[in-house]
Amino acid sequence: MSSYSLDTHTVTKLLKKHPGNQRVVAPLLSWGLEIALLAPFVSLIAAPLSAQTKARTGPRPADDVSTLLQAAEQALDRKDYAAAIAPLKKAAQVEPANAAVWFNLGFAFSELAAYPDAVAAYQKALEIQPDLFEAHLNLSAAYLKLGRYPEAQGELEKAIKLKPDHARAHLELGRALALEKNFEGAEKEFGEASRLDPKLAAAHLELAEVLLDEKKFGGAKSAFEAALELDPKSSQSQLGLALALEGAGKYEEAIPHYAAYLAANSGDLGRRVHLAVIEMNLGKNQEARDELQFVYEKDPKMPGVAAMLGDVNAWLKRLPEAERFYREALAATPDASDATPRRAGLHRALAQTLLDEEKFSDAETEFRAALKLDPENLEAFKGLASALYLEKRYADAVSMFEAESRDPSAPPLTFFVLASCYDHLHVIPKALAAYEKFLALSNGQNPDHEWQAQQRAKLLKRELRK
Repeated sequence: MSSYSLDTHTVTKLLKKHPGNQRVVAPLLSWGLEIALLAPFVSLIAAPLSAQTKARTGPRPADDVSTLLQAAEQALDRKDYAAAIAPLKKAAQVEPANAAVWFNLGFAFSELAAYPDAVAAYQKALEIQPDLFEAHLNLSAAYLKLGRYPEAQGELEKAIKLKPDHARAHLELGRALALEKNFEGAEKEFGEASRLDPKLAAAHLELAEVLLDEKKFGGAKSAFEAALELDPKSSQSQLGLALALEGAGKYEEAIPHYAAYLAANSGDLGRRVHLAVIEMNLGKNQEARDELQFVYEKDPKMPGVAAMLGDVNAWLKRLPEAERFYREALAATPDASDATPRRAGLHRALAQTLLDEEKFSDAETEFRAALKLDPENLEAFKGLASALYLEKRYADAVSMFEAESRDPSAPPLTFFVLASCYDHLHVIPKALAAYEKFLALSNGQNPDHEWQAQQRAKLLKRELRK
Protein backbone atom coordinates (compact mmCIF):
# COMPACT_ATOMS: atom_id res chain seq x y z
CA MET A 1 0.00 0.00 0.00
CA SER A 2 0.96 3.65 0.00
CA SER A 3 3.90 4.84 2.06
CA TYR A 4 3.35 6.22 5.55
CA SER A 5 1.84 9.68 5.58
CA LEU A 6 1.15 11.95 8.55
CA ASP A 7 0.16 15.14 6.81
CA THR A 8 -3.14 15.39 8.67
CA HIS A 9 -1.57 14.79 12.06
CA THR A 10 -1.87 17.80 14.32
CA VAL A 11 1.64 17.51 15.75
CA THR A 12 3.31 17.16 12.38
CA LYS A 13 1.81 20.36 11.08
CA LEU A 14 5.04 21.70 12.51
CA LEU A 15 7.03 19.48 10.18
CA LYS A 16 6.50 21.34 6.93
CA LYS A 17 9.21 21.00 4.33
CA HIS A 18 9.69 24.77 4.16
CA PRO A 19 9.01 26.20 7.62
CA GLY A 20 10.71 29.48 6.81
CA ASN A 21 11.50 31.55 9.86
CA GLN A 22 8.55 30.47 11.95
CA ARG A 23 9.50 29.70 15.51
CA VAL A 24 8.12 26.37 16.68
CA VAL A 25 8.75 26.36 20.39
CA ALA A 26 8.38 29.25 22.78
CA PRO A 27 9.86 32.75 22.40
CA LEU A 28 13.54 32.58 21.87
CA LEU A 29 15.32 34.66 24.53
CA SER A 30 13.90 36.80 27.31
CA TRP A 31 15.53 39.99 28.44
CA GLY A 32 17.12 39.29 31.79
CA LEU A 33 17.11 41.88 34.54
CA GLU A 34 20.09 40.46 36.41
CA ILE A 35 22.14 43.63 36.21
CA ALA A 36 25.39 43.52 38.15
CA LEU A 37 25.45 46.51 40.45
CA LEU A 38 28.66 48.42 40.99
CA ALA A 39 30.62 47.50 44.06
CA PRO A 40 29.85 49.43 47.28
CA PHE A 41 31.14 52.96 47.04
CA VAL A 42 33.24 52.72 50.23
CA SER A 43 36.44 53.91 48.54
CA LEU A 44 34.90 57.36 48.00
CA ILE A 45 34.80 58.04 51.74
CA ALA A 46 37.56 55.93 53.25
CA ALA A 47 40.49 58.31 52.88
CA PRO A 48 38.97 61.52 54.25
CA LEU A 49 37.47 59.76 57.25
CA SER A 50 40.80 58.11 57.98
CA ALA A 51 42.53 61.48 57.83
CA GLN A 52 40.04 63.00 60.28
CA THR A 53 40.43 60.25 62.84
CA LYS A 54 44.22 60.62 63.08
CA ALA A 55 43.80 63.81 65.14
CA ARG A 56 41.50 62.10 67.60
CA THR A 57 42.56 60.47 70.84
CA GLY A 58 40.77 58.02 73.06
CA PRO A 59 37.90 55.69 72.21
CA ARG A 60 35.46 56.75 69.47
CA PRO A 61 31.74 57.01 70.32
CA ALA A 62 29.43 54.38 68.91
CA ASP A 63 27.73 56.97 66.71
CA ASP A 64 31.03 58.15 65.18
CA VAL A 65 30.50 58.09 61.39
CA SER A 66 33.78 56.31 60.68
CA THR A 67 32.89 53.59 63.21
CA LEU A 68 29.46 53.16 61.65
CA LEU A 69 30.92 53.06 58.14
CA GLN A 70 33.53 50.54 59.17
CA ALA A 71 30.80 48.26 60.55
CA ALA A 72 28.77 48.71 57.37
CA GLU A 73 31.81 48.07 55.18
CA GLN A 74 32.57 44.83 57.02
CA ALA A 75 28.96 43.68 56.59
CA LEU A 76 29.02 44.57 52.88
CA ASP A 77 32.32 42.75 52.41
CA ARG A 78 30.86 39.55 53.81
CA LYS A 79 27.63 40.17 51.83
CA ASP A 80 25.55 40.47 54.97
CA TYR A 81 23.51 43.29 53.49
CA ALA A 82 20.84 43.24 56.17
CA ALA A 83 23.50 43.87 58.82
CA ALA A 84 24.77 46.87 56.86
CA ILE A 85 21.41 48.68 56.91
CA ALA A 86 21.33 49.77 60.57
CA PRO A 87 24.80 51.39 60.74
CA LEU A 88 24.25 53.09 57.36
CA LYS A 89 20.90 54.50 58.47
CA LYS A 90 22.46 55.80 61.66
CA ALA A 91 25.37 57.29 59.71
CA ALA A 92 22.84 59.07 57.49
CA GLN A 93 21.19 60.56 60.56
CA VAL A 94 24.54 61.75 61.90
CA GLU A 95 25.83 63.01 58.56
CA PRO A 96 22.80 63.46 56.26
CA ALA A 97 24.79 65.35 53.60
CA ASN A 98 27.19 62.44 52.97
CA ALA A 99 26.38 61.15 49.46
CA ALA A 100 28.50 58.03 49.91
CA VAL A 101 26.43 56.93 52.93
CA TRP A 102 23.23 57.17 50.93
CA PHE A 103 24.86 55.41 47.98
CA ASN A 104 25.96 52.48 50.13
CA LEU A 105 22.52 52.34 51.73
CA GLY A 106 20.98 52.18 48.27
CA PHE A 107 23.39 49.40 47.34
CA ALA A 108 22.48 47.33 50.42
CA PHE A 109 18.75 47.78 49.76
CA SER A 110 19.26 46.72 46.12
CA GLU A 111 21.03 43.54 47.15
CA LEU A 112 18.12 42.78 49.48
CA ALA A 113 15.67 43.36 46.57
CA ALA A 114 14.14 46.27 48.53
CA TYR A 115 14.05 48.34 45.36
CA PRO A 116 11.69 51.16 46.46
CA ASP A 117 14.01 51.82 49.43
CA ALA A 118 17.02 51.61 47.13
CA VAL A 119 15.47 54.19 44.80
CA ALA A 120 14.90 56.59 47.68
CA ALA A 121 18.48 56.20 48.94
CA TYR A 122 20.06 56.68 45.49
CA GLN A 123 17.86 59.71 44.87
CA LYS A 124 19.06 61.20 48.16
CA ALA A 125 22.68 60.60 47.13
CA LEU A 126 22.04 62.41 43.83
CA GLU A 127 20.35 65.34 45.54
CA ILE A 128 23.60 65.82 47.43
CA GLN A 129 25.91 65.03 44.50
CA PRO A 130 24.13 65.22 41.11
CA ASP A 131 27.28 64.26 39.18
CA LEU A 132 27.69 60.95 41.02
CA PHE A 133 27.90 58.69 37.97
CA GLU A 134 27.68 55.43 39.92
CA ALA A 135 24.46 56.52 41.63
CA HIS A 136 22.79 57.25 38.28
CA LEU A 137 23.83 53.82 37.05
CA ASN A 138 22.65 51.93 40.12
CA LEU A 139 19.43 53.95 40.37
CA SER A 140 18.65 52.94 36.79
CA ALA A 141 19.13 49.29 37.76
CA ALA A 142 16.63 49.66 40.61
CA TYR A 143 14.14 51.32 38.26
CA LEU A 144 14.51 48.43 35.82
CA LYS A 145 13.76 45.96 38.59
CA LEU A 146 10.58 47.90 39.35
CA GLY A 147 9.56 48.00 35.67
CA ARG A 148 9.98 51.78 35.55
CA TYR A 149 11.75 51.71 32.20
CA PRO A 150 11.45 55.37 31.12
CA GLU A 151 12.92 56.53 34.44
CA ALA A 152 15.74 54.00 34.10
CA GLN A 153 16.44 55.32 30.62
CA GLY A 154 16.55 58.88 31.96
CA GLU A 155 19.11 57.99 34.63
CA LEU A 156 21.28 56.17 32.11
CA GLU A 157 21.24 59.10 29.75
CA LYS A 158 22.43 61.32 32.63
CA ALA A 159 25.19 58.80 33.40
CA ILE A 160 26.31 58.80 29.75
CA LYS A 161 26.47 62.60 29.71
CA LEU A 162 28.87 62.33 32.64
CA LYS A 163 30.94 59.55 31.04
CA PRO A 164 30.22 59.25 27.31
CA ASP A 165 32.85 56.56 26.80
CA HIS A 166 31.63 54.24 29.54
CA ALA A 167 30.74 50.96 27.80
CA ARG A 168 28.74 49.62 30.74
CA ALA A 169 26.45 52.66 30.74
CA HIS A 170 25.68 52.17 27.05
CA LEU A 171 25.05 48.49 27.71
CA GLU A 172 22.55 49.27 30.46
CA LEU A 173 20.81 51.90 28.31
CA GLY A 174 20.50 49.32 25.55
CA ARG A 175 18.84 46.95 28.01
CA ALA A 176 16.39 49.63 29.14
CA LEU A 177 15.49 50.48 25.53
CA ALA A 178 15.05 46.81 24.66
CA LEU A 179 12.65 46.39 27.58
CA GLU A 180 10.63 49.29 26.15
CA LYS A 181 10.65 47.47 22.77
CA ASN A 182 12.73 50.27 21.26
CA PHE A 183 14.91 47.78 19.39
CA GLU A 184 16.40 50.33 17.02
CA GLY A 185 17.66 52.40 19.96
CA ALA A 186 18.82 49.30 21.82
CA GLU A 187 20.74 48.10 18.77
CA LYS A 188 22.54 51.44 18.61
CA GLU A 189 23.49 51.39 22.31
CA PHE A 190 24.66 47.76 22.32
CA GLY A 191 26.71 48.50 19.23
CA GLU A 192 28.30 51.50 20.94
CA ALA A 193 29.06 49.43 24.05
CA SER A 194 30.81 46.77 21.97
CA ARG A 195 32.72 49.47 20.07
CA LEU A 196 33.92 51.05 23.29
CA ASP A 197 34.84 47.70 24.84
CA PRO A 198 35.28 44.99 22.16
CA LYS A 199 35.89 42.41 24.88
CA LEU A 200 32.56 43.06 26.62
CA ALA A 201 30.80 39.77 25.79
CA ALA A 202 27.45 40.93 27.18
CA ALA A 203 27.32 43.79 24.67
CA HIS A 204 27.77 41.42 21.73
CA LEU A 205 25.27 38.97 23.20
CA GLU A 206 22.53 41.51 23.80
CA LEU A 207 23.13 43.21 20.45
CA ALA A 208 22.67 39.77 18.88
CA GLU A 209 19.41 39.22 20.77
CA VAL A 210 18.00 42.52 19.53
CA LEU A 211 19.02 41.74 15.96
CA LEU A 212 17.39 38.35 16.31
CA ASP A 213 14.15 39.95 17.52
CA GLU A 214 14.30 42.20 14.46
CA LYS A 215 14.87 39.12 12.25
CA LYS A 216 18.23 40.47 11.11
CA PHE A 217 19.63 36.97 11.10
CA GLY A 218 22.95 37.68 9.42
CA GLY A 219 23.88 40.43 11.88
CA ALA A 220 22.64 38.34 14.80
CA LYS A 221 24.80 35.42 13.69
CA SER A 222 27.92 37.61 13.58
CA ALA A 223 27.21 39.13 17.00
CA PHE A 224 26.54 35.74 18.62
CA GLU A 225 29.78 34.44 17.12
CA ALA A 226 31.65 37.43 18.59
CA ALA A 227 30.07 36.77 22.00
CA LEU A 228 31.08 33.10 21.80
CA GLU A 229 34.62 33.99 20.89
CA LEU A 230 34.84 36.06 24.08
CA ASP A 231 32.97 33.53 26.20
CA PRO A 232 33.11 30.05 24.63
CA LYS A 233 31.18 28.54 27.54
CA SER A 234 28.12 30.77 27.05
CA SER A 235 25.20 28.41 26.42
CA GLN A 236 22.94 31.43 25.83
CA SER A 237 25.16 32.45 22.92
CA GLN A 238 25.04 28.90 21.56
CA LEU A 239 21.25 28.98 21.67
CA GLY A 240 21.10 32.41 20.06
CA LEU A 241 23.45 31.34 17.28
CA ALA A 242 21.32 28.25 16.66
CA LEU A 243 18.20 30.39 16.39
CA ALA A 244 19.88 32.88 14.07
CA LEU A 245 21.02 30.08 11.77
CA GLU A 246 17.57 28.50 11.86
CA GLY A 247 15.99 31.85 11.07
CA ALA A 248 18.27 32.13 8.04
CA GLY A 249 17.15 28.67 6.90
CA LYS A 250 20.50 27.04 7.76
CA TYR A 251 19.00 24.15 9.72
CA GLU A 252 21.93 21.76 9.40
CA GLU A 253 24.32 24.39 10.75
CA ALA A 254 21.97 25.17 13.63
CA ILE A 255 21.88 21.60 14.97
CA PRO A 256 25.35 21.46 16.61
CA HIS A 257 24.70 24.76 18.39
CA TYR A 258 21.38 23.48 19.76
CA ALA A 259 23.28 20.38 20.89
CA ALA A 260 25.94 22.52 22.62
CA TYR A 261 23.22 24.52 24.39
CA LEU A 262 21.42 21.35 25.51
CA ALA A 263 24.67 19.82 26.78
CA ALA A 264 24.74 22.65 29.33
CA ASN A 265 20.95 22.86 29.82
CA SER A 266 19.72 19.27 29.68
CA GLY A 267 16.56 20.19 31.57
CA ASP A 268 15.26 22.46 28.78
CA LEU A 269 12.90 19.82 27.40
CA GLY A 270 10.96 22.24 25.22
CA ARG A 271 14.11 23.25 23.36
CA ARG A 272 15.03 19.58 22.95
CA VAL A 273 11.65 18.93 21.33
CA HIS A 274 12.32 21.90 19.06
CA LEU A 275 15.61 20.31 17.98
CA ALA A 276 13.80 17.03 17.33
CA VAL A 277 11.32 18.84 15.05
CA ILE A 278 14.21 20.27 13.02
CA GLU A 279 15.82 16.83 12.77
CA MET A 280 12.54 15.24 11.67
CA ASN A 281 12.17 17.96 9.08
CA LEU A 282 15.62 17.09 7.72
CA GLY A 283 14.90 13.36 7.69
CA LYS A 284 17.22 12.72 10.65
CA ASN A 285 14.64 10.45 12.21
CA GLN A 286 16.93 8.36 14.39
CA GLU A 287 18.48 11.49 15.91
CA ALA A 288 15.00 12.95 16.46
CA ARG A 289 13.84 9.74 18.09
CA ASP A 290 16.79 9.86 20.50
CA GLU A 291 15.94 13.43 21.53
CA LEU A 292 12.25 12.66 21.97
CA GLN A 293 12.97 9.48 23.91
CA PHE A 294 15.14 11.53 26.30
CA VAL A 295 12.27 13.99 26.80
CA TYR A 296 9.74 11.20 27.26
CA GLU A 297 11.84 9.51 29.93
CA LYS A 298 12.08 12.81 31.83
CA ASP A 299 8.43 13.83 31.39
CA PRO A 300 6.15 11.14 29.89
CA LYS A 301 3.16 13.50 30.03
CA MET A 302 4.73 16.39 28.15
CA PRO A 303 2.07 17.43 25.59
CA GLY A 304 2.67 16.20 22.06
CA VAL A 305 5.74 14.07 22.78
CA ALA A 306 3.99 10.67 22.66
CA ALA A 307 2.36 11.58 19.35
CA MET A 308 5.68 12.72 17.91
CA LEU A 309 7.32 9.49 19.07
CA GLY A 310 4.53 7.70 17.22
CA ASP A 311 5.39 9.68 14.08
CA VAL A 312 9.12 9.15 14.18
CA ASN A 313 8.87 5.45 15.04
CA ALA A 314 6.45 5.00 12.16
CA TRP A 315 8.92 6.65 9.79
CA LEU A 316 11.64 4.35 11.10
CA LYS A 317 9.32 1.37 10.55
CA ARG A 318 9.39 0.58 14.27
CA LEU A 319 5.69 -0.14 13.98
CA PRO A 320 4.91 -1.77 17.37
CA GLU A 321 6.49 1.23 19.13
CA ALA A 322 4.62 3.64 16.89
CA GLU A 323 1.34 1.87 17.70
CA ARG A 324 2.07 2.02 21.45
CA PHE A 325 2.86 5.74 21.40
CA TYR A 326 -0.17 6.63 19.28
CA ARG A 327 -2.45 4.74 21.66
CA GLU A 328 -0.83 6.52 24.58
CA ALA A 329 -1.29 9.90 22.87
CA LEU A 330 -4.96 9.12 22.22
CA ALA A 331 -5.50 8.14 25.84
CA ALA A 332 -4.03 11.49 26.92
CA THR A 333 -6.08 13.57 24.47
CA PRO A 334 -9.41 14.81 25.88
CA ASP A 335 -12.75 14.32 24.13
CA ALA A 336 -13.38 18.09 24.25
CA SER A 337 -14.55 19.70 21.03
CA ASP A 338 -11.40 21.79 20.66
CA ALA A 339 -9.36 18.56 20.65
CA THR A 340 -11.44 16.91 17.90
CA PRO A 341 -9.00 17.60 15.02
CA ARG A 342 -6.13 16.30 17.13
CA ARG A 343 -8.00 13.11 18.04
CA ALA A 344 -9.00 12.57 14.40
CA GLY A 345 -5.38 12.93 13.31
CA LEU A 346 -4.20 10.48 15.97
CA HIS A 347 -6.82 7.89 15.01
CA ARG A 348 -5.79 8.21 11.37
CA ALA A 349 -2.07 7.91 12.15
CA LEU A 350 -2.70 4.90 14.37
CA ALA A 351 -4.87 3.33 11.66
CA GLN A 352 -2.12 3.76 9.06
CA THR A 353 0.38 2.12 11.41
CA LEU A 354 -2.00 -0.81 11.97
CA LEU A 355 -2.45 -1.08 8.21
CA ASP A 356 1.32 -1.28 7.77
CA GLU A 357 1.37 -3.97 10.49
CA GLU A 358 -1.27 -5.86 8.44
CA LYS A 359 -3.76 -5.58 11.27
CA PHE A 360 -6.48 -4.77 8.76
CA SER A 361 -9.53 -5.12 10.98
CA ASP A 362 -8.03 -2.91 13.70
CA ALA A 363 -6.97 -0.40 11.04
CA GLU A 364 -10.55 -0.27 9.73
CA THR A 365 -11.82 0.52 13.24
CA GLU A 366 -9.37 3.41 13.66
CA PHE A 367 -10.02 4.84 10.19
CA ARG A 368 -13.75 4.84 10.93
CA ALA A 369 -13.07 6.58 14.27
CA ALA A 370 -11.10 9.27 12.42
CA LEU A 371 -13.91 9.76 9.87
CA LYS A 372 -16.53 9.97 12.61
CA LEU A 373 -14.63 12.90 14.10
CA ASP A 374 -13.65 14.42 10.76
CA PRO A 375 -15.87 13.26 7.87
CA GLU A 376 -13.85 15.37 5.40
CA ASN A 377 -10.56 13.63 6.21
CA LEU A 378 -9.55 12.41 2.76
CA GLU A 379 -6.55 10.44 4.00
CA ALA A 380 -8.73 8.53 6.46
CA PHE A 381 -11.23 7.86 3.67
CA LYS A 382 -8.50 6.45 1.42
CA GLY A 383 -7.06 4.46 4.29
CA LEU A 384 -10.43 2.91 5.10
CA ALA A 385 -10.90 1.92 1.45
CA SER A 386 -7.46 0.30 1.51
CA ALA A 387 -8.22 -1.56 4.74
CA LEU A 388 -11.48 -2.90 3.32
CA TYR A 389 -9.72 -3.96 0.13
CA LEU A 390 -6.99 -5.75 2.08
CA GLU A 391 -9.65 -7.46 4.18
CA LYS A 392 -11.04 -8.71 0.81
CA ARG A 393 -14.30 -6.89 1.48
CA TYR A 394 -14.49 -5.80 -2.13
CA ALA A 395 -18.19 -4.92 -2.13
CA ASP A 396 -17.65 -2.47 0.74
CA ALA A 397 -14.45 -1.07 -0.77
CA VAL A 398 -15.69 -0.57 -4.33
CA SER A 399 -18.04 2.31 -3.56
CA MET A 400 -15.25 4.15 -1.74
CA PHE A 401 -12.82 3.73 -4.61
CA GLU A 402 -15.55 4.81 -7.04
CA ALA A 403 -15.94 8.03 -5.06
CA GLU A 404 -12.19 8.54 -4.99
CA SER A 405 -11.90 7.91 -8.75
CA ARG A 406 -14.22 10.84 -9.43
CA ASP A 407 -11.60 13.21 -8.05
CA PRO A 408 -9.78 14.74 -11.07
CA SER A 409 -6.50 14.52 -9.12
CA ALA A 410 -6.94 10.82 -8.23
CA PRO A 411 -3.66 8.95 -8.81
CA PRO A 412 -3.57 6.18 -11.45
CA LEU A 413 -3.33 3.41 -8.84
CA THR A 414 -6.82 4.35 -7.61
CA PHE A 415 -8.18 2.96 -10.88
CA PHE A 416 -6.05 -0.18 -10.57
CA VAL A 417 -7.49 -0.95 -7.12
CA LEU A 418 -11.00 -0.10 -8.31
CA ALA A 419 -10.53 -2.46 -11.25
CA SER A 420 -9.27 -5.16 -8.90
CA CYS A 421 -12.38 -4.76 -6.72
CA TYR A 422 -14.69 -5.15 -9.72
CA ASP A 423 -12.56 -8.03 -10.97
CA HIS A 424 -12.99 -9.91 -7.70
CA LEU A 425 -16.72 -9.16 -7.79
CA HIS A 426 -16.87 -10.47 -11.40
CA VAL A 427 -18.25 -7.17 -12.71
CA ILE A 428 -16.29 -7.58 -15.91
CA PRO A 429 -17.23 -4.45 -17.95
CA LYS A 430 -16.44 -2.09 -15.07
CA ALA A 431 -13.27 -3.96 -14.21
CA LEU A 432 -12.05 -3.73 -17.82
CA ALA A 433 -12.93 -0.02 -18.03
CA ALA A 434 -11.02 0.72 -14.82
CA TYR A 435 -7.96 -1.28 -15.97
CA GLU A 436 -7.90 0.62 -19.26
CA LYS A 437 -8.27 3.96 -17.46
CA PHE A 438 -5.35 3.01 -15.21
CA LEU A 439 -3.16 2.07 -18.18
CA ALA A 440 -3.97 5.33 -19.94
CA LEU A 441 -3.07 7.42 -16.87
CA SER A 442 -0.10 5.45 -15.58
CA ASN A 443 1.88 5.42 -18.82
CA GLY A 444 5.05 3.82 -17.44
CA GLN A 445 4.82 5.16 -13.86
CA ASN A 446 3.89 1.79 -12.32
CA PRO A 447 5.41 -0.90 -14.56
CA ASP A 448 4.55 -3.92 -12.35
CA HIS A 449 0.92 -2.90 -11.98
CA GLU A 450 0.72 -2.02 -15.66
CA TRP A 451 1.84 -5.53 -16.60
CA GLN A 452 -0.81 -7.04 -14.30
CA ALA A 453 -3.47 -4.72 -15.73
CA GLN A 454 -2.54 -5.65 -19.30
CA GLN A 455 -2.79 -9.35 -18.53
CA ARG A 456 -6.12 -9.00 -16.72
CA ALA A 457 -7.50 -6.78 -19.48
CA LYS A 458 -6.67 -9.43 -22.11
CA LEU A 459 -8.43 -12.13 -20.09
CA LEU A 460 -11.46 -9.95 -19.42
CA LYS A 461 -11.83 -9.09 -23.11
CA ARG A 462 -11.86 -12.82 -23.88
CA GLU A 463 -14.52 -13.30 -21.23
CA LEU A 464 -16.67 -10.59 -22.81
CA ARG A 465 -16.34 -12.18 -26.27
CA LYS A 466 -17.70 -15.48 -25.07
